[in-house]
Amino acid sequence: MIRNIDIDLMRCLVTIAEKGSFTRAAAALFRSQSTISSQVRRLEELVGHTLLQRSPHEVALTRAGEDFLGYARRIVALHDEALDVADAQSVSGPVRLAVMDDYATIVLPETLARFVRSHPDVELEVTTGFTRDLLTRLGEEFDLVLTTQKQGDGRGEVLRSERTLWACSDRHGLSLEEPLKLALLSAPNMYREWGLAALNAAGLSWRILFSSSSIGAVEAMAASGAAVTIVKAGTARPGLRLLDTADGLPALPASEIALHMAPGRASPAMRALRDFLRQALTQSGDESGQGEA
Repeated sequence: MIRNIDIDLMRCLVTIAEKGSFTRAAAALFRSQSTISSQVRRLEELVGHTLLQRSPHEVALTRAGEDFLGYARRIVALHDEALDVADAQSVSGPVRLAVMDDYATIVLPETLARFVRSHPDVELEVTTGFTRDLLTRLGEEFDLVLTTQKQGDGRGEVLRSERTLWACSDRHGLSLEEPLKLALLSAPNMYREWGLAALNAAGLSWRILFSSSSIGAVEAMAASGAAVTIVKAGTARPGLRLLDTADGLPALPASEIALHMAPGRASPAMRALRDFLRQALTQSGDESGQGEA
């Protein structure tokens, strides 16, 4: 009997292996955790082997899973590359993209690599930074800016929503002893402002233990167990445990990822990158509910 495996099932396994948990994979793929679990079960049924060993705190590949993962990665990559080549047009010229640091390092590298391969005559230039700074330079230094903003902000083309959550080390217990020790991005920063306002409104005292302009440094400090931070659920680094109101911390506003294009006539290269990012990041038929780890 011929067995055909849906590409989404293989993409699910690859993402779980990369993210290290069902929760982070669900956030990255914009699926519910129950959907991710169902996809893994279906894949295991088709393959005829258990591919993942699950425990309350970690997910590990079985021997069969390790063997299958290599093929799954190659198939998913070839699938995406084939679509990119089929969609690519003869486009040339420069295009300047500005993007938040966490998306530049976690979400977009493979997407941008695919764009470069499928549009070899486009001169892509990427700059990273914080939303407020990048937007002020749209049209002068940048053709496109990908930003994080409060849900319902009304600016730009919204591509996806992101859960904004508190996070702490997954190796250390959460301590709500006051003052709450925080690791936050340097001011001015939207998440920093949201977090401090939420703590103040809840009547919780706090102390900023660590402040940096580097998202990686802030999340690393939280992962060490020294402090609590604020993250996007879809880009939180391994080693962090996502928290919500059930853990005794106040709710944070939801955020969204929006694409802004410089005003005026868009060049073919600008339109090509816009369409590429739109296809890669836009939620299409995704489920909004996502479970916690």
